[in-house]
Amino acid sequence: MQNTSHVGPGKIIELKYTLREHDAQGEILEEMDEQWPLKFLFGSGAMIPVFEENLAPLHEGERFAFPIKAADAYGEHNTDQVVQVFIDDLQENPRYPFDNYEVDDLIQLQTRQGKQHAGRITEIGKNYVVVDCNHAMAGKNLWFEGQVLHVREARKDELEANRYIEPNGFRSHSTLREPPNA
Repeated sequence: MQNTSHVGPGKIIELKYTLREHDAQGEILEEMDEQWPLKFLFGSGAMIPVFEENLAPLHEGERFAFPIKAADAYGEHNTDQVVQVFIDDLQENPRYPFDNYEVDDLIQLQTRQGKQHAGRITEIGKNYVVVDCNHAMAGKNLWFEGQVLHVREARKDELEANRYIEPNGFRSHSTLREPPNA
């Protein structure tokens, strides 16, 4: 019989971790804890491949610490992904008019021609905005440190959807293992 507590394809993995920039002393970029763990279907393509490679040899309860280079994570910062968009070319959202835009806002824009831009505003001019469409962690070397909290076989509905699905439809405590009334 296969050990179900081993990380691997077709398993739902729950992790707590701290993600830092560059190394173990770097700035904290993200934290997931026991009350709000990361839950995902291993091998579904939802996670960075190198992230999963580092978790693959682990079992439930084991701790981990590993780096991921920017090129293997979200890629290097690409200046081609920084775009200038003229206000006259945009469809204004009546709920969030152009006058409300500020530098560092995370936005989704659509031009009148249907082209979409999602990213962070880096500059606002009189008749334009500059949007950095790179992933927020592009260009950053990452350091993950944490623990595998729980490993279980994915349910049929999760395998069919190719993703983790909360058993009761709501984000819940990590110890809920089966759907209610199962």
